Amino acid sequence: MTFERGNSDSGEISRADLLPFLMPFGQLRRSAFLWPGATLAVFCTALLMFAALDSETGFFWCLASLISLANLFLVYLWCGKKMPFLYLLMLAGLALALDAVLSPLIVAAESALPSVFAPGLIEETAKALPVIAVWAAGLLLPHPLQREYGVREPLDGILLAAASATGFAFLETMFIYVPKFGALISAPRLLVNIFGHIAYGGALGYFIGLAALRHRRAMPAAIALLVGFGLSNLLHDLWDAMRFYGGPLAIVSPLHEIVIGIACFVVLGSLITHAREVSPEREFLWPFGSLMPYRAPEVEPLPAMPTLPGDIWLMIGGRRLSLTETTHLTVRDIPCLAAPSADGIVAEVREHPEDVSLLVLRNLSSNIWQAVLPDGAVRHVEPAGTVRLLAGTRLVFGTQSAVILVTSTEIGADPRARAEEEWC
Repeated sequence: MTFERGNSDSGEISRADLLPFLMPFGQLRRSAFLWPGATLAVFCTALLMFAALDSETGFFWCLASLISLANLFLVYLWCGKKMPFLYLLMLAGLALALDAVLSPLIVAAESALPSVFAPGLIEETAKALPVIAVWAAGLLLPHPLQREYGVREPLDGILLAAASATGFAFLETMFIYVPKFGALISAPRLLVNIFGHIAYGGALGYFIGLAALRHRRAMPAAIALLVGFGLSNLLHDLWDAMRFYGGPLAIVSPLHEIVIGIACFVVLGSLITHAREVSPEREFLWPFGSLMPYRAPEVEPLPAMPTLPGDIWLMIGGRRLSLTETTHLTVRDIPCLAAPSADGIVAEVREHPEDVSLLVLRNLSSNIWQAVLPDGAVRHVEPAGTVRLLAGTRLVFGTQSAVILVTSTEIGADPRARAEEEWC
């Protein structure tokens, strides 16, 4: 079914206005809360079923899984990196399995070392193993796969470390603490993991990602790893220090937990915020609560360009490509794009179908582009889709980035005022 947009000036109401819930599923699935909402519905139904069956074990296992999933998704939204969430869930499961295999060694090592620093030293090392393994494996992957699944920057490290910490915390809570203290301890203990295991692991993950980002210089990368390992151990050991309160001082233990929990959360939040600022993809990160569309953070203004022959240019890889009505761009111009036809054409300039005074760049490749418009809005440009040639529009073709420059007079009105209707 094709939906037409209603004309607000004429007062007409379109079918899309009357039946918005029949929009194509491809558009709906990009909403931030479609899948979380569906997941929550499934878990709530399961909780009601276990409650009706009076199954305490099933109820608390289901609740523990929901809390763990929610903690990981909170960090996922906070980071805003478009790493597949199912990939993070898979890594959390693999981390849980690895920790289960290593649990006898973990328990033995903690028993052999002084209790003041043993938990942080041993457990943070165990949680870091999956992240380091992904980092090492990613070096063998081609660049597009490394970009999506590997460790290339601090946000990648934080997300993967959060997934590993989620698997570790679930194993520790449900297989060690619940058999020892009962099922009621599962919910509060997993709830605090956003301040606990995820915060400690995320701190180390940030520095692993920082080392990956600065890997060309061995000394700064090594220093980053040492600082991250020390910070994660310190936070972990400070949290566990509450067990040393005894006798009359036991009343101080809850206050200690609150103070350290808030401190850990502040550290995690500060690291995520800075990771977003230094991210090579900071213009394409999600803000809180939405996936697409979203607004990119403020970026530095483009440098002034000298007036050159012709009006519109595509700045890519240090080259300027003139864009006119007859321009066709090939894989030689944008090597990272795949051409579906033998002529190698991946993009063309053509007139806007509704306004011949405007030009658009049409995607003739088999890749999906991303565009940051002059007003900060970000969109996908699907194959056969178009984007208006507006000054300041930034394009990401995969492994290459470009910007549209207008070196003489603007086309029509101010592009910021005309960016709302940029898609054909």
